[in-house]
Amino acid sequence: MAEKKYWKGLEEFNPSAEFVELAQQEFPEELPVDMFNDNDSKLTSNRRDFLKMMGFSLTAATIAAGCEIPVKRVAPYVFKPEDITPGIATWYASSFINGSDYCSILVKTREGRPIKIEGNKDSRVTFGATSARAQASILSLYDTARLRSAMSRTSAGEYAEASWADIDKATTGKLTANPGQQIRILTTTVLSPSTKKVFAKFTEKYPNTKVYSYDAISYSGMLMANEVSKGIKAIPQYNFGKAKVIVSFEADFLGTWISPTEFTRGYVQNRKLNKDKREMSRHYQIESRLTMTGSNADYRIALKPADLSLAVLNLYDTITGGNISGGMKAGDDAKQQKINEAAEWLKKHEGESLVVSASNDANVQLVVNAINEALGNYGNTISFDNVNMMRQGSDADLKTFINEIKGKQADIVMIYDCNPVYDAAMGFELEAALKEIPLTISFSGTLDETANCCTFICPDHHYLESWNDAEPKQGYLSLAQPTIQNLFDTRQMQDSLLTWAGAGITYHDFIMQSWGETVFAGELNKTTAFNKALQGGLLQPNKRMLGDIESALLPIAINNTDSTTRLTDQRIITISTTVNTNVSEAANKIIDWAKKAGDAIQITLYEKITAGDGRYANNPWLQEMPDPVSKVTWDNYINVSPKWADENKLKHGDVVTVSVNNIPVNIPVAIQPGQAYGSASIALGYGRRMAGKVGNDVGVNVFSMIDTSGDTMNYTVFGASLNETGKNVQLAQTQTHFSLNDGLAKRKIVKETTLTEYKKNSKAGNTDRAKILESLDTFYPDYQATKNGFNWGMSIDLNSCIGCGACHIACVAENNIPVVGKDQIQRSREMHWIRIDRYYAGEDPENPEVVFQPMLCQHCENAPCENVCPVGATNHSTEGFNQMAYNRCIGTRYCANNCPYKVRRFNWYDYAGADTFGKMNDPNGTTDLGMLEDLTRMVLNPDVTVRSRGVIEKCSFCVQRIQESKLTAKKENRQLKDGDIRTACQAACPAEAIVFGNMFDEKSKVYKLNNDDRTYGIIEENHWLPSVLYMTKVRNKEAGDHVHDKALDIMDLYNYQ
Repeated sequence: MAEKKYWKGLEEFNPSAEFVELAQQEFPEELPVDMFNDNDSKLTSNRRDFLKMMGFSLTAATIAAGCEIPVKRVAPYVFKPEDITPGIATWYASSFINGSDYCSILVKTREGRPIKIEGNKDSRVTFGATSARAQASILSLYDTARLRSAMSRTSAGEYAEASWADIDKATTGKLTANPGQQIRILTTTVLSPSTKKVFAKFTEKYPNTKVYSYDAISYSGMLMANEVSKGIKAIPQYNFGKAKVIVSFEADFLGTWISPTEFTRGYVQNRKLNKDKREMSRHYQIESRLTMTGSNADYRIALKPADLSLAVLNLYDTITGGNISGGMKAGDDAKQQKINEAAEWLKKHEGESLVVSASNDANVQLVVNAINEALGNYGNTISFDNVNMMRQGSDADLKTFINEIKGKQADIVMIYDCNPVYDAAMGFELEAALKEIPLTISFSGTLDETANCCTFICPDHHYLESWNDAEPKQGYLSLAQPTIQNLFDTRQMQDSLLTWAGAGITYHDFIMQSWGETVFAGELNKTTAFNKALQGGLLQPNKRMLGDIESALLPIAINNTDSTTRLTDQRIITISTTVNTNVSEAANKIIDWAKKAGDAIQITLYEKITAGDGRYANNPWLQEMPDPVSKVTWDNYINVSPKWADENKLKHGDVVTVSVNNIPVNIPVAIQPGQAYGSASIALGYGRRMAGKVGNDVGVNVFSMIDTSGDTMNYTVFGASLNETGKNVQLAQTQTHFSLNDGLAKRKIVKETTLTEYKKNSKAGNTDRAKILESLDTFYPDYQATKNGFNWGMSIDLNSCIGCGACHIACVAENNIPVVGKDQIQRSREMHWIRIDRYYAGEDPENPEVVFQPMLCQHCENAPCENVCPVGATNHSTEGFNQMAYNRCIGTRYCANNCPYKVRRFNWYDYAGADTFGKMNDPNGTTDLGMLEDLTRMVLNPDVTVRSRGVIEKCSFCVQRIQESKLTAKKENRQLKDGDIRTACQAACPAEAIVFGNMFDEKSKVYKLNNDDRTYGIIEENHWLPSVLYMTKVRNKEAGDHVHDKALDIMDLYNYQ
């Protein structure tokens, strides 16, 4: 039986001689002598360059010795604020609300500065988990692109600062000048019930106001389908934790679809295994592009977008015995067989299955609803009892709004929390039309593409400076509160509307009043009740979260006629329990649409975790985070399959011109295993013109490609042409970085098995470990490391890790990881302490299996890095840490050379501005990213050293958190308890794949996991004794689809003997 092949990228699948040679080098480049010639990135170090470097170093040292070192003073408080103790963190419960992105959070502040986001474990929506976006949002508070005050457009078309008094006077005068004038407000989905009531208050004052809502990434098709088939225009609650069989049609529910943080926690509940629980869900993913969710599926079927819709019809026919597909098949016989197999598994688990689709076509969603109805899933895995309040925007609203603006049917326009000039397919039409409206107001916090067309810019607070509330799911309320006084002269949008409406009340008081009239209507002391709710950040149905509050909030039903009064509406609306739709009619429309595909390449437009709909473009943490699948940073690209690229003579990085509706876009090619043959995919959210110094001109904007001809936005593009330009660019891709191969013993990286085998033997996939442990030997058998009662270690479950990157950003935020920029990433100089290695598996690059593996410093007991450091900068602690003394490190990089896991990072430049002369050490423009600005540096964690140029750094197991927990336990006169310490990566993980603790404590969770039969250490046969252990990947496969009991063997990739 042939053994499975693992590979990080196509370079490893078919390695060239050049790649093999590169893989055997310690570093892709030698000394950075390219700083003398920025135009040549391929210079190598020679004798002349060495003399240059020596001369430069001596000169710099002489200059430094002759210069007076700047004096940096630490000024104590004259009068210490009562609620601040220097060195002690203060935590605030709040809510991350950005468009339709939501997490219930706790905000850590130090000396008045918010510096870190953690999940609120009491939340029954996000369950203490966070996303990469939520983690990175702390940096956006200190964005240098934020506006410092209100702005007014001058007669010359430029913007000048304006006082709020002048803005209020001019706006109020215009609003009251003509009672008949038409006012339009455009927003994205609003999760805040109180904000909806503010809109109602404003509309009451100005009755000719209409509020329109849209989402740049639309879910209108689902809303329309549910209104037709279930009688309610809402997104239901999907319970992935109850589903034993999942079939997803390109719905990336672990990545970006609706509420991925919530869905991830439910999904992994049925994927975790142990000796007492040997059952897991089965997941089929049918899609055209390789999504993060598809990467985690047990079975994945790659189909072109047109065939995806036909696959929905095929699935319906197989389950119900109907023939709405008219005999049309999706894909070849092998793929059709897998679709039929999925249908059979669904029928075996009626009421315990789930079918979802990412399509924005209402007809497709109607058929999906019919499938779930036939399977009895409504009331079980799908519920309208507590509907999802996210993604409520309407495509019809957006079209109506743009048509009204173009037709000059509005006199005053206000735009809140959205950027339609950039992210609407018709944005180029809107840009010109907005300038013709007498008064336009943007509430954007930055001068974005839409704000640049407006008369006034009234910058909103950052959410960490704001009062607000949110209702992400029906009846589940949360609050947001300021964690810092507003940094600039900004004002919350709600306060502006209340001022212009003459309400005579602040938004904070408005929220308290609103909650007092509804949520706390029965409370004697409403202020006390509100403050207790604010302290916990949450109020959830049927659960006493707030101590002695007498009345828990009942589920609040959707009021389809007036969404602004939902907070006071306690009526329960009866939801239809049967599908009321003509499935055959919907199927005919789907077939007619699929027939339009033709022979041209079919393109899918999608949302990435990092850029989103473009609102995160100016966040360097997210820009530098590798895409979970492609591992590309700082760019978007067109994904094509290896076979299609080979047939069309395209190479990775080739720039092509993609034309849709005669609008050409130049974009690089990324050859992506798993992309369906004959299809392509491009990420939205890039190509911003006015995002800020970080996000401007990163990638290309493809929102104009969206098909607007139907009732909803269609993210599948037919009839596109693709032509070569003859150019090739280097994508900043990390997937094969640190793939060192030095001829050592075979490196066993990934271990996996099938559920069938695991049921037979809990050691399946890991049967060789007992022999490995027995054969370990040492030259110092009598040596025992000194321990003081703690031996810290970590367990990572590969069956739970979904590759989302939340741990990655959490580590960046906690440990002051610098941003290095695209140029440095291209040179393999990224500084991240934790990377998520993505391995492909199998012999078919058209549809490989995928494994995600977080990789960080393993804190080896016999660490090979420690004994090669000439100055003892890297050493071992009495608690099992492999630790760094930065002020001793002289930058030899011997430790990085000798690290078998390639997890040590070298500061080639002063990326973080730690040096006295740091800004002189940046020839490649890192300072242009804004990370060295005083404002941006406010995000730095004062408990973690900011590293300087020329030193090595790596994962520290968040030692600062360990010390903090020790001090807390000491003050409370108790021992440390299991769970007291949570590393940043562990706390952020929505899948709970990471567990940290004391391996000397036999009652600890990490001790139990590290003694599980699935646990193994990477390359542990070399007796390095890593403190980070992994648990085997288990796939729910049939016996005929056996995953071989075989470890990833990098040496085999290069034919080493």
